[in-house]
Amino acid sequence: MLLSLRAAFFVLPLLAASISLAQEADWGDDDWGDDDWGTEPEGWAWYGFIEGAAAARTRSEPLLEEDSTLAETRVQLEGNRAIGRGEISFKGDLWLDGVTDNVESDLREANFFTPIGDSVDLQIGRQILTWGTGDLVFLNDLFPKDFISFFSGRDDEYLKAPANAAKLSWYGPIAVDVVWMPMAAPDRFLTGERLSYFSPMAGERVAAPPRLDPIDRDDFADDSEFSIRLSKTINGVELAGYGFTGFNKQPTGFDQQAQRATFPRLNVIGASARGSAFGGIVNVETAMHETEPEDQFRFLTGYEHSPIGDLTLGWQYYLESEDDDDRHLLTNRITWQLLQQDLTASLFTFYSASDEGWYLRPGLEYRFSDQLTGSVGGNLFGGDEISGFYSQLENNSNVFLRVRYQF
Repeated sequence: MLLSLRAAFFVLPLLAASISLAQEADWGDDDWGDDDWGTEPEGWAWYGFIEGAAAARTRSEPLLEEDSTLAETRVQLEGNRAIGRGEISFKGDLWLDGVTDNVESDLREANFFTPIGDSVDLQIGRQILTWGTGDLVFLNDLFPKDFISFFSGRDDEYLKAPANAAKLSWYGPIAVDVVWMPMAAPDRFLTGERLSYFSPMAGERVAAPPRLDPIDRDDFADDSEFSIRLSKTINGVELAGYGFTGFNKQPTGFDQQAQRATFPRLNVIGASARGSAFGGIVNVETAMHETEPEDQFRFLTGYEHSPIGDLTLGWQYYLESEDDDDRHLLTNRITWQLLQQDLTASLFTFYSASDEGWYLRPGLEYRFSDQLTGSVGGNLFGGDEISGFYSQLENNSNVFLRVRYQF
């Protein structure tokens, strides 16, 4: 009989911790043969981690039965294998989910990378894609995000969701990256099953059942998406131009006949610049989003520097302008590495005066060994308006604990 998922989520990481401590014993000198040096590895190279994670709500949410936003034991396996000049990559997750009481899985990468000639690369298959200059703020990065994982307490790496795509890169006088996604790749958005949200149709916070179930854009080729980036570094300044044609990443439209949410068509054009200035790194990014019901202009500027030692500070100002409605957002990131960089303390804050809302992401991570790490932190939401971008999520506020063993 299977162990209760709620009781099991720490078992594997604690076993892994015992293995890690045992590995600190002195094994003596090994006899390294000279024949092992200078040879290329053959076959697959495998590695990954085992992680236990839990997150408890700091507020009551009467719309949902669960007091946890996260309770899982996760195994990630990653591998790669050289084939000629190319490489096959794989990354997959399997986990016991105590919130859904199911065994879940996610294929995050399964792709083939190969150079074509001396200046062209091709990567085809399931992959994680990203570009742009924003720190947790996205203007021209129209690749899928997983906001359920991000808000629930999973590691930051899970904010980037995978997409089935072909990416072609040309390295000439101007670098050109072209991405084709044969079917639309939306965000992993809030459906009401794990986290509640504000519904404009209902005029209040809602949760599943029923789950938010929009009309999919899943027709091969007809619902495809294209992204392009042109980039060049001039005098130390990274310049880039972007283009996208596809569909909104969130189900912001509504089909009156079907009485279901939809993903409206979206076209984006933008630009960015990033370089050294004022003792740190400065970035500026703009984007024009053409979609229904109104076009939207986005602007971002940021500054990051290290005033002392292992302390890094970063600020951003972000603007969304739609018709006569402007949304302003300020962010701040503080990262401080201590105890010979074994301890990392961090705080990321979002504050929007126009929304009258805020979102705090505090965190502490300690490295016990090269294999074993532990993390504690939170996702804390608040504000005055029930419909606000962050305040609608206040009943999803949580504190989390994660233990990870890498192998």
